[in-house]
Amino acid sequence: MRKALLPAVFATAALGVFVVAQPRGSDAQGAPADAAPAAGLRIGAVCSSDIAYATDVSCGLGDFGDVRFRCPEGTSATPCPRTRTVTLENTGRTPLRLVTISGSAPGERHEAVSGLVRPGARTALAPGAGDTYLYDIVLRFDSGPAEARVVALS
Repeated sequence: MRKALLPAVFATAALGVFVVAQPRGSDAQGAPADAAPAAGLRIGAVCSSDIAYATDVSCGLGDFGDVRFRCPEGTSATPCPRTRTVTLENTGRTPLRLVTISGSAPGERHEAVSGLVRPGARTALAPGAGDTYLYDIVLRFDSGPAEARVVALS
């Protein structure tokens, strides 16, 4: 009896972790199931984390919205221009590295890690060589809180 129960307990625990990790009302990619397309990247957008230990925080899925496009604020122009470069300022108190994730085709992902960006410093990020889309920007830091603000786009 105990041996039969053990696989059921592990399966239930694994399912519980999956459910906790998925935001409510979200699809498999984490986007709200009934939401309109995410807003494009904009100047002034902030990505931050109050996590106090070393981690990576995705900004594309968080406060930056859809980093693939830079849609002028207040317009419903579609399609919006693709993001070529994003200049970010480290507005937090923690030195961080910024990771760009880019590609040109579905499922294709290339990562590039910036040098250390100290508080108050700025850095420009762009899709990798040969890539056409900037899919995400990730904050990577040793201790929190961490924060980066979009200061320029092209």
